[in-house]
Amino acid sequence: MMLVAVAAVVYWRRLTRVPYRWFWIGAALWTVAVVIKFAIAIPTNGPIFKYLGTALTYPAYLVVGGLFGGLESSLTEIGLTWIAVLIWRQLGRDADRAIGIGVGAGAFEAFLLGLLAAIGIAVALAGIEKTEPVREQIDFVAKTNPLFWLIGTAERMIAILCHASTRALVLLGVVYHRPWMVFWGFAIFTILDGIATAAHLTGKLGTFSMWWIELAILPMALASIPILRWCDASWGRSHAAEIPTVAEVTAV
Repeated sequence: MMLVAVAAVVYWRRLTRVPYRWFWIGAALWTVAVVIKFAIAIPTNGPIFKYLGTALTYPAYLVVGGLFGGLESSLTEIGLTWIAVLIWRQLGRDADRAIGIGVGAGAFEAFLLGLLAAIGIAVALAGIEKTEPVREQIDFVAKTNPLFWLIGTAERMIAILCHASTRALVLLGVVYHRPWMVFWGFAIFTILDGIATAAHLTGKLGTFSMWWIELAILPMALASIPILRWCDASWGRSHAAEIPTVAEVTAV
């Protein structure tokens, strides 16, 4: 996961020469958004999911609960990006920096998750006292998931692509007055996290292969590839002569 994070940043940096500050801005926006999301989720999610579980049938609970979780993530993570570009339109000046911001957000998340996973596994393998349950859980998950060591890598590749595409759609959509792009930026992220939330709500994680979850969210990543290529072809810095300046855009 950590290597995927570094590779994503290095690849986009070498391809576009976009300054590193845009990656760090993406990471900062992600960090603030996650803090806000947890501040909302910790006191509210438990009671909300409990109510949905008692008020709805099981299939409806998974659908509505997943949609709620997806919207919560989308409105905080993508919502903060939307607010930021409304205030500072330079964030969406061109596709290189807009995608770079998304890559920075996804890469920072991947690096932190990879670091935490590495620390947890290292502690468990070291045989430190009271870490036996952690090691047993790792062994159990590894047995129920073929190519267990690749799951985190695949998940982060999917996530980074979606972070990049959704943020690029919102940033460029706001600056260049394409409301439908903003809508799809929110929609793709909602679906992505909605599927992950629904999987957790089943209460059956660990009883089936995690690869099924990766397969379920893979279409969003596959859709992100042409979206990113289209954004870059339409608003990349190489097309700067074809697009209006910020002053011209804000004057419209």
